Amino acid sequence: MLFELSRIDKIYRDYDITATTKESGPVSLTGVDAALLPPRTRPTATTVWTPTSFDPGGSGKGVATVLLAGPYADPTNALVVNAGGADLWLKITDSPEVDAEYVERIYVY
Repeated sequence: MLFELSRIDKIYRDYDITATTKESGPVSLTGVDAALLPPRTRPTATTVWTPTSFDPGGSGKGVATVLLAGPYADPTNALVVNAGGADLWLKITDSPEVDAEYVERIYVY
């Protein structure tokens, strides 16, 4: 998926989240973290994760909201996407498991 963001944009994006156990049962979600990574890279042990605004919908579902800002926008409370763009990853932690998923590429114009 590709999302286009101008250098001055500051935009909220909502992402539907669904999590299940290995037996396909629902997980009680309490939060989702987000990270912006250079395009075509994956998270590592040093990846910096930022909590999202998360609205649990129950039964392992919910909506994570991320505030994205272009490189010339006000960075307050936002994940700032640099001029080269980024890949957005979301992470659910359900101790002891962690599930990080690629969500979309963000192109800055």
